[in-house]
Amino acid sequence: MRRCTLITLTLLATLLTLTAALFAVACHALAPQPGEWSHTLRIGPRGWQFERPVSVPALLRVATHPLGLALLDGRSTDTPLGRWTWQRVAPDRLAGRCAPCRLPFDALGPQPLLLPHAELQLQRVAQERYRGTLTLGDGEQAVVLKGRAQLTSTGLVIDAELADTALADVYAAFGPAAIPELQRARIDGRVAAKLNLRLPERRLVVQPRIDGFEVSGLGTEALLDAEPAMACAAGTPRPVAGEAGTRVIGWLPRAVVAAEDQRFAEHAGYDLPQLLAAWSANQKQPPSASGGARPQGASTLTQQLAKLVYTGDERSAVRKLRELLYAVEMERTLGKGRILQLYLAIAPWGEGVCGAEAAARHYLRKSSARLTPLEAAWLASLLRAAPAPGALVAVDTERVGWVLTSLRGPLPAERRAEQMEVLRSGWTPPVRRCATPGEGVSCRRAAKLAPPAPAPLSAPPPTAAVPRRRACPARCRAIAAAPRTRRPPPRRRAVVAPAAGSCSAAARASSAPAAAARCSG
Repeated sequence: MRRCTLITLTLLATLLTLTAALFAVACHALAPQPGEWSHTLRIGPRGWQFERPVSVPALLRVATHPLGLALLDGRSTDTPLGRWTWQRVAPDRLAGRCAPCRLPFDALGPQPLLLPHAELQLQRVAQERYRGTLTLGDGEQAVVLKGRAQLTSTGLVIDAELADTALADVYAAFGPAAIPELQRARIDGRVAAKLNLRLPERRLVVQPRIDGFEVSGLGTEALLDAEPAMACAAGTPRPVAGEAGTRVIGWLPRAVVAAEDQRFAEHAGYDLPQLLAAWSANQKQPPSASGGARPQGASTLTQQLAKLVYTGDERSAVRKLRELLYAVEMERTLGKGRILQLYLAIAPWGEGVCGAEAAARHYLRKSSARLTPLEAAWLASLLRAAPAPGALVAVDTERVGWVLTSLRGPLPAERRAEQMEVLRSGWTPPVRRCATPGEGVSCRRAAKLAPPAPAPLSAPPPTAAVPRRRACPARCRAIAAAPRTRRPPPRRRAVVAPAAGSCSAAARASSAPAAAARCSG
């Protein structure tokens, strides 16, 4: 009995020793070299896990080896992209399924791109070369990307291609839970793309081609006659009907187009070259969630209107996809003129002010129709970085000059040069803003509303001064002694009583008996 126990203990000790030796060899083989692409893994059962950096190229070689394929078959692993379940579908091919999946892209915002379902098939064709397919969605609407990958010690370069695919299938890959508009929208058009992804930088270069993109069924034609709610503080004054009406005219609409969307008259609701340029710039310097660099925008005026009316301003890729649907449909149902006027009516201009007419009166104390080209360019420059309530509104000379130079319309070269000279000479808005936080009135008005400064405690209380009689000179006495002529009484103007039910406040306050009696009745 004792001999069997000793044999069993010896076998267990030998097994543990072999396991530890194999683990040590694996850790040594997977240890990253200096400058090599590495990732920190949690190893061990729950409660006894420890973290250890491993070489990603070495880990990928082991995973695609026949022995590694056998070890991964039927197992699940947690990754930054989600939980993947692996299956060996061929002696040299590995398949992974993820539901749901997260695709983090800093250029799209802090929230990752969510996919309900994704499936990856990977096969090693050479020592450092791989090929595979990535399938998004299920059934006949699944979107398939085929690609090849080249592994190096510092990263992985993936070249993929999306064959000509229906845009409706691409949207369906995100599911109606993320894009509720899919339940009622009809999406037409085709898309094809070439992609280049570099890891671990997660730098993605996309070369898309979109044909025949049209959307219907979202109901944006209701904005032809409706007045959408403003997206800022309540109480913003509406345009004055007697001066500018509900239509903004003058230089301000041209300045807004020059500042926000210079190809407004040409695109179909989205500007694909600008979107790709902003994508590339934001990947080089990604904006952080805690502030950091401000993301470069590429939204057209149509997309900005869709954001203000329908989708909100959340920074996420799904919100941009929803915004794109509304923008494409609004181009068809509303037209350029109505889109521009709607945007000018509700655009937020900072300090709780919405609308171009209200912004012109708030910042410059005049109607938008009376703005000069320089004033319109300065007001349009505030749309990109609207001032906080009470902040001092500065003049960004470089940006205002750029808007003024890009301004289209009947502006002679002599007047444009004159306005540029005024800007360079240190032009400032006629009404500056107070720097007191939370204050939304002008400094001039604040000075009038400010209470008088209290008198010092040591000063005596003020006493009423007794007026002194001044001696009247000889000329004054001569005028007083001259006979006075009585002036005739002033002619009283006839007051026309207004019709019943239309008495104004001025008529009610009138001293004319007829008008007062009529209004009081």
